[in-house]
Amino acid sequence: MFPYFDMLNGPTYVTLVKDFWARAEVYDVEAALAEEDEAMIKNPSLRGKTWQEMGLKSFRQTEIRSTVMGIPITIIEEVIAKACRVTATGRFIWNASRNHPFLESYKGVVLKGNSSTKLVDIEGQHRMLLKFMTECFFQKGGGSDQPSIDHKLVLYFLASFNKINLPRYIMHHLCWAIKEGIRSKRKQIPCGRLLSEIFSQGKILEILRRNNLASNQILRTKTGKIINGKTMQNMKIIKKFSPNEKDLKESTAPTKLMTDFPPIYQERNSEALAMLVANYTKESGIRTDSETPAAAAQVPLQVRRKRPATDAGSEASGALTKKSRKDTSNASATDICSSPLLKRKRRREAPPVTSQEKLEEARKERAKEMRAFTEKYETPGFVMTLEDAREAQKQIERMLAKRKKEQAAIKAARDEKL
Repeated sequence: MFPYFDMLNGPTYVTLVKDFWARAEVYDVEAALAEEDEAMIKNPSLRGKTWQEMGLKSFRQTEIRSTVMGIPITIIEEVIAKACRVTATGRFIWNASRNHPFLESYKGVVLKGNSSTKLVDIEGQHRMLLKFMTECFFQKGGGSDQPSIDHKLVLYFLASFNKINLPRYIMHHLCWAIKEGIRSKRKQIPCGRLLSEIFSQGKILEILRRNNLASNQILRTKTGKIINGKTMQNMKIIKKFSPNEKDLKESTAPTKLMTDFPPIYQERNSEALAMLVANYTKESGIRTDSETPAAAAQVPLQVRRKRPATDAGSEASGALTKKSRKDTSNASATDICSSPLLKRKRRREAPPVTSQEKLEEARKERAKEMRAFTEKYETPGFVMTLEDAREAQKQIERMLAKRKKEQAAIKAARDEKL
């Protein structure tokens, strides 16, 4: 996992991250079923047919879809794994119940068998792991200081030296944050540095550079702070911190491009990509590097400081916790105190469920609900005539048209605000 922390020590492109987040949507099992339902409502003869026969793209895995500077991009778990420099393997438990057996193990390892122990009173090494989890992995950005059940299990896995599936955890966290943002319940943008790395490795910066849109002033490039010995001193894990010239410093240099990074956009025609960026630049009114004075184009990189009290917007370089601290960051971290190996019991776990199996399970559940609804509200002796069927179809089409009109109005209002 050390390559992941090395990656975090780099620049964050605030403009790109915010532009991506404002238009981000999650395409998961629920979205796939809604797309299937809409196709069957428009054409009832498609009921019972496959996705290919319906003319729909088959659902393979959860995707995050958005646009960056007018370029449509798609992020999947494989892209996150490659950007994190880790493999998508290891333990992953999501939506765990309160009676999960691993919670007893969490209580024994982290809380030392006492469930009333506060997190500020746990061992220093576990407090550092908790800080890594909340600042470098999930970035909760405020709210209760008590971790959720899922995060407790992650903390237990880290404390007991169990490998976690970090890309899958980050993918689920991003999808959750996007959905919460659409519901206007969350304003923080997590994983700003990771998203910036994806844009860089996905060659979005290369496209913008060819169109004179890659200066620090346009991208609003910033760097995050570092979790170091000073952080441990503030957390009272160590008594004194003596800085050294060899200590890690904020890096302003982008990472080296990978040759095998998965593509994040479909369009391969350079002229078409340039046209998309040009149209976006014209609509948004962004000044290109050629239109910007040379002195303004060479603005030095900024290190993110404490959020001002007058700033009510979101921080793209990483969400802040409830109380501001001097050394909060999603940048790289130093080694923590070594700890003895902990004994762990082997447990049988269910095999991972694929996206296709989730889709089939959701279909069966929906069919079961429809049968229960039909049995409850079915009127005996009623026979639908051809005229009734046509009228019902017209009503459905009117409802779909109204829904599309409302969605178009919401997107237009959002783009106008942006």
